[in-house]
Amino acid sequence: MNTIYSSVIKDLGNDVGEILQADVLIIFNDTVPNELKSVAAIHEQGEWHGEVEIGDDLIIGDIVYRVTFVGEKANETLHKLGHCTIKFGHEGPDLPGTICVGCNETPQLEKGQSIKFVRNLY
Repeated sequence: MNTIYSSVIKDLGNDVGEILQADVLIIFNDTVPNELKSVAAIHEQGEWHGEVEIGDDLIIGDIVYRVTFVGEKANETLHKLGHCTIKFGHEGPDLPGTICVGCNETPQLEKGQSIKFVRNLY
């Protein structure tokens, strides 16, 4: 398994839980604009080791989600701002900044939880 990106959630906006009920998660690193802090899961800025692709895994805490769609701008905004919109249980296609993942359950987020994108080499 190759780690593409690994970070830790350091803050959760007040409205993240409500947005998660719609199977959507918005992530940003420390560059999150003030007007979006209430809707974002803010993670520590980390180092990228590649691009997210269809078939990669998103791991939040202990839950693994298979990436089913990567919008044409998603990797660009992830690398620059740590930002994308993640849609759970949606296969795509979707908006350019969106990553879609298969889903059995939407995550219960908490501060200190890990968030990773990984590539399995099998």
